[in-house]
Amino acid sequence: MKNQGITDLKMDSFFTTPDVPSKAYASAMVTYNFATSDGRPQKEYLGFILVREGSGWRIERPAGYTKDQQQAAKFIAGLK
Repeated sequence: MKNQGITDLKMDSFFTTPDVPSKAYASAMVTYNFATSDGRPQKEYLGFILVREGSGWRIERPAGYTKDQQQAAKFIAGLK
């Protein structure tokens, strides 16, 4: 990720639901090495639906950003 200009990556949440045990939701805050117009580092808030792969997880698709477990369960179920 360094070649994309990312200086910091902070995992904000990780949720699973018993309704869909093969999927999970994760959100993260990414800080880039370039600044906004007011001089602060550019940040982006990302959410992802993950799918179980072996003993780990891989990104299946992007999703909206949330730290709320109920909203994450809706994203996992395919709702908005």
